[in-house]
Amino acid sequence: MPHKVTINPGAFTLQAENGENLFVFLRAHALAPEAPCGGHGACGKCKVLVDGRVKLACRTNIDRDMEITLPKGSRSSILTTGETLPVQPDTNPERGFRIAFDIGTTTVVCYLLDASTGREVASAGALNPQKAWGADVITRIQASLEGHQPSMTGSIRKCMEELILDVCERAGISPAAAEVISVVGNPCMQQLFAGIPVDNLARIPFLPKITAPFCSVTSPFPDLCPHASLLTVPDISGYVGADTVACITATGLKNCGGNTLLVDIGTNGEIVLRANGRMAACSTAAGPALEGARILYGMRASDGAIDRVSIYDGHMRCHVIGETEPLGICGSGIIDAVASALSLGLIDRRGRILTDAPSKEEKLIRLSGKVILTQDDIREVQLAKGAIAAGVLLLCKRLGITPGQIDEILLAGAFGSFIDPVNACRIGLLPSGVKAKIRAVGNAAGEGAKRYALDRSAFEETAALVHAVEPVELASEKTFQRTFAECMYF
Repeated sequence: MPHKVTINPGAFTLQAENGENLFVFLRAHALAPEAPCGGHGACGKCKVLVDGRVKLACRTNIDRDMEITLPKGSRSSILTTGETLPVQPDTNPERGFRIAFDIGTTTVVCYLLDASTGREVASAGALNPQKAWGADVITRIQASLEGHQPSMTGSIRKCMEELILDVCERAGISPAAAEVISVVGNPCMQQLFAGIPVDNLARIPFLPKITAPFCSVTSPFPDLCPHASLLTVPDISGYVGADTVACITATGLKNCGGNTLLVDIGTNGEIVLRANGRMAACSTAAGPALEGARILYGMRASDGAIDRVSIYDGHMRCHVIGETEPLGICGSGIIDAVASALSLGLIDRRGRILTDAPSKEEKLIRLSGKVILTQDDIREVQLAKGAIAAGVLLLCKRLGITPGQIDEILLAGAFGSFIDPVNACRIGLLPSGVKAKIRAVGNAAGEGAKRYALDRSAFEETAALVHAVEPVELASEKTFQRTFAECMYF
């Protein structure tokens, strides 16, 4: 017997089958609340009101008529800008406009470009709707293997269509005027967009399926952009993808002098080192904690998030986005909070909270209002920063330099653009002694995608670029586990 489900805000009704899981039901209607674990009951964040009572959606079955109140929407900060090299615009465009996409695990960014001038006409971003199947690549691969890939592919394509409509409407042009669409993302995001099974990413040796640049004359959005060809950028390895290739292109890393480290910290951490005329790259599973997914009060950088923590008169002082009551803490705030706690002697270098509380549950660091950091939160930060730091050390070893010989560090992505370099070094996320060498380069992946859409030669050069980068699979490195364990210390 079907049941009536009333959804607030909006007071609209939907029909659900008896016994249907509430989270799965909401996800099918693109209404799923935040669920970093993908609705498996591990994160405890998919809270909704069911007939006025707080419930976890993933632990609730629809067994009667229900009134569901969803969490209030928040204004998330999505980075669209970044540094890039000069682009030579196309002097003979067929129709004049091009579109570039950066599909991130957490966010999706769309750019509308004037091919005759190389100018960005409009840009727009959105949260990746695939977050309803999990916050990170691993949970999404698992969801795909469980049969959800068609839905995940459909959700990302719908999101991209909405972004195309958004940028074209604001620019006052028809989507049909687009002649080229370029897409970059990590291997999982690329394959889910293309509808390619991701089983290769679930088993050794994790080989990529997109290994060469490919131009398809068939539009990925035939109803909106019927004349647009699709440019697909190749991946470096199973976990270092086209978004990293785009970062290399946008920053000119291949031609940088000296030893240059590029770090793109998102839901995953991609690291590329150029030294001694070589380039090597690796990926680390770092981002979920640093983006708040595995932190008790963790959240994205949106209204109510603590994004800055400083020390004033011997105490922590917090800044909240939107100048509202604190609801949680985002990545940049987490780094600041841990660094401040270290400086105040509230935690030791092993990550232990130094209080006289008798139980683990009572060992906590109070930040502002209800927002606290727990012992488990500190451990999650140690795991994340340890993975990135170990990746940097092993790449340095591979190319024959020490971290002290790095001449410049380029931080890409939203997280890299907003963290405090001093505090990142303080906790050991980045090598100590390089604070003056750190430069934020914004959404370099998006800038690379724009370049490919505007400059066909840059797109074609990705074939040689991919072969110039030595992929390093950290798990297969003999010293990785020991290095990782050592890097967990503050």
